[in-house]
Amino acid sequence: MTDKFGKHTMKITTTLKYFLLGTFLSLPAQQTLAGGGHDNHGAADHSKSVNHEDAEHEHDEGTPSTTISEVMASRNGIRTGIAAPGTIERHLRVYGRLELPPDQRIEVRARFAGLVKSVSARVGQQVGKGEVLAIIESNDSLKDYAIRVPIAGVIQSRQTSVGEISGNAPLFTVVDTQQLWATLQVFSAQRFEVKPGLPVHVVHNGHRHDSSIESLAPADQGEPYILARVALDNPDGDMAPGDLVSGEIDAEIISAPLVVESRALQQLDGNTVVFVQQGDEYHAQVVKTGRSDGRHTEVLSGLDAGAHYVVENSYLIKADIEKSGAAHEH
Repeated sequence: MTDKFGKHTMKITTTLKYFLLGTFLSLPAQQTLAGGGHDNHGAADHSKSVNHEDAEHEHDEGTPSTTISEVMASRNGIRTGIAAPGTIERHLRVYGRLELPPDQRIEVRARFAGLVKSVSARVGQQVGKGEVLAIIESNDSLKDYAIRVPIAGVIQSRQTSVGEISGNAPLFTVVDTQQLWATLQVFSAQRFEVKPGLPVHVVHNGHRHDSSIESLAPADQGEPYILARVALDNPDGDMAPGDLVSGEIDAEIISAPLVVESRALQQLDGNTVVFVQQGDEYHAQVVKTGRSDGRHTEVLSGLDAGAHYVVENSYLIKADIEKSGAAHEH
């Protein structure tokens, strides 16, 4: 008798310790199970004493499965989610670059012309709002007064030194990069679907930043696009003005009765499956999928709402089942 996977109906169970000795010892170090290097010798000794009854167990539906203890699953980063209703996003892809908002770049000037008596700021220094940057002796009153920074930020440039006479030229330029604009090009074919307030997912150096369109404005004369400006928080300073970015604008958000995270989907014996957890047992559940936005995929059949399915490191479950299946065939 054969099952829906095209193989003889059987229940394949094993412990992840078999998996350590088989598949993962031949993989690169970054793909091996976490903590596997601490007690491989112990795992080998234990595997010799595994009872055949413990390794074989018939599942009611004959679907491929494996048994992994809660401790081992946690150690190797196997995490589950709950299948539930959700949304699928239809995206418009756009491209652009990061810019500094105009009010976050300040040129600091002297209020009165005079002799620069001291300078306490250097290029690249982080300064707080109100911090003293220099002391100047006024030509008119011959009294000293302080030059204070009006915003918190970084000293981008310094154009003065002790002993110079201040005039109308800027003494310092200060920039605040804690928030930047992603300025995205929206071409004519996309324009009718784009409006302020739509969610946008901006990708910079492989990292995704979620925000929304703040404003739309014409580009320079003759350019065949408009500019969508998206505010992005930059607390770690890993983004800088001028960096290139891509964006996905949510042109439509579609409700779906049941969705799973796309990374949970695996191919097993020619079928699309997710691995459903029931206690320490993980079995392959064949599913029919529908629409997807890359992060979430609609499930049309094969999975019940409320099912606990493997989201992170689902490929470990697949590899364990395939390894065990190969062993049984021999």
